[in-house]
Amino acid sequence: MTSFTEEIQQLQLKILELEKQQKENDESDKKTSMEHKFKVITDVVTEKKTAINNNRYSKSVPLARYYDQQIVRHLESIYNILQILYKRLKQLEEK
Repeated sequence: MTSFTEEIQQLQLKILELEKQQKENDESDKKTSMEHKFKVITDVVTEKKTAINNNRYSKSVPLARYYDQQIVRHLESIYNILQILYKRLKQLEEK
């Protein structure tokens, strides 16, 4: 009876180890995925737009708002270009 319980415990440990490895692999894949990278850019753009709309800038740095507006324009352009390229690459991969 003890050999069965030992085998069951070993199998449970192996299952836990495999689940842990799978979780680490999933997290790694998520960080390297294009969707994650697009989300990062979107989050930065959203954060900058919110700061611009709320006008939360120091009076000692009057150009900060202007610079943020420039950053938002550039990031939105880059984001749009990357999305177009990504869609085209997916289409080519499907063919």
